[in-house]
Amino acid sequence: MASQLAHLVLFGWPLVVFFIFRRFDRPTALCISVVAGYLLVPQFVGFDLPLVPPYDKQLVVNVWAAVMCLLVGVANLQKQNAGMTRAQPAAGAAGKDPAADGRFVVRRGRLLFWSLLALMFGATMITATNNSEPLIRGTRFLSGLRPYDVLSIDLALLITITPFLLARRYLATPESHVILLKVFVVGCLLYSVLALWEIRMSPQLNKQFYGFSTHKFAQAVRGDSYRPIVFMNHGLWLAILLCMSSIAAMALWREKLKSSDAAKWFLASIYLLVILFLCSSLGALIILVLLLPLVFLFGPGMQLFLAALVSVIILLYPMLRGSGLVPTQAIYNATAQIDAKRAESLLYRFDNEDELLAHANRKPLAGWGTWGRNRVFNEKGGDIAATDGYWVIVVGVYGWLGYIAQFGLMGIATILLALNRRRLRVTPATAGLAMVMAAALIDLIPNATTSPVVWMMAGALMGRYQTAEAVARETNVRKAAADRGQRRSDPAEAADGPGQVVQKHPPRGGRDRPLHQRRPREG
Repeated sequence: MASQLAHLVLFGWPLVVFFIFRRFDRPTALCISVVAGYLLVPQFVGFDLPLVPPYDKQLVVNVWAAVMCLLVGVANLQKQNAGMTRAQPAAGAAGKDPAADGRFVVRRGRLLFWSLLALMFGATMITATNNSEPLIRGTRFLSGLRPYDVLSIDLALLITITPFLLARRYLATPESHVILLKVFVVGCLLYSVLALWEIRMSPQLNKQFYGFSTHKFAQAVRGDSYRPIVFMNHGLWLAILLCMSSIAAMALWREKLKSSDAAKWFLASIYLLVILFLCSSLGALIILVLLLPLVFLFGPGMQLFLAALVSVIILLYPMLRGSGLVPTQAIYNATAQIDAKRAESLLYRFDNEDELLAHANRKPLAGWGTWGRNRVFNEKGGDIAATDGYWVIVVGVYGWLGYIAQFGLMGIATILLALNRRRLRVTPATAGLAMVMAAALIDLIPNATTSPVVWMMAGALMGRYQTAEAVARETNVRKAAADRGQRRSDPAEAADGPGQVVQKHPPRGGRDRPLHQRRPREG
């Protein structure tokens, strides 16, 4: 049972967000409020009211960040109308709000973005229409979806992607990407102290502070030590956070490579790698070992290309998995050589995915809907398949339409940036953020570790691509106009063609004329 402190943090978090936005500028406050809220607000505590999404951790973190961003925008607008607006920072200043000037014009990528967004919310109507009948398995009865369930599902999806929408608008500049990476790394560095305590003393912090344990204690035992959980719902969630933060710190090292701050971010990356190793989480450690050297060795262009390759594979993963192109047996054999117990756990996941995917393929377009209808039951109504991977959950609940919409929003910006990497000046921070996002996408295959932080990073990349296109066009237009103005302002040159110079006025003095044009001297 949740303690009074758990409810105090849950209901008092809006006040914390208010003070964060009073203390920092909007991009920084948005990053701090979402990252800190995800790390600290208790799991599995809240109130579930009919028709509306439950008042829980996700709603508190996402919605109140959106409310404060809106209030700050209204306050700034009122100051502008009253003539009391402060001087805007120079272009390229840290934390510059891309919506503050006319450059936030979404042209390229706008159709694709809005199409995916419309697909996400429109597909739920098809899902509800195809699942109006009840589902009966033995003693288990699952009611069919009704029309008003569409509104409830869409509201839940809107709350889920709220960090994406906020980051797309307020974290779209290269400077804001540096801020996002810094806040994320510093938050995980502070969190690592609590993780070290639980590695030594066992995962008890959530029970001591909030009055309950978020998961079975047996799954946290790892030989002579423990896999920490802190305030997450499972140790796997904490492990992928440490993996992502180590990659983010290495990206900051590349961003600050020519400054004196580079060394501390490199050390932070190695430190977080060591903490992840102590967490005894093989999957997240493999992801880190694969991606961290790429950030260390390659430049922004190659990083974007590799991150885009990961995004394409993840987008096509259900099709590859269903057609047998994923070498599950080879992956199992390789894992068995490292750890037999982990290999058995992986084989268990593969078997469950086969059952869930076969069930999902009965309604492949829009899925089975909510209320647990995507799960597999035996003749007595018992649940016989565990839903671990986020991809198989989305395919089962929302079908291919929902999968393309959700994973498309998370991965398409990286692909678009990679396709235009030679034309757009992408900084190491943006490329590093794409690699962090790639790590998160890979982990969504075996685990359902999606979070507000992951959605915020995806939104920041989407906003960066859309604003980069607009800024690049505006820069080219201004440069062309400046070149034309410079040529026109030069009185000695008016180019008729390459290498040709035409004199508009003939010389007045006779000495400057050719000999045959000079007038003879009298006398």
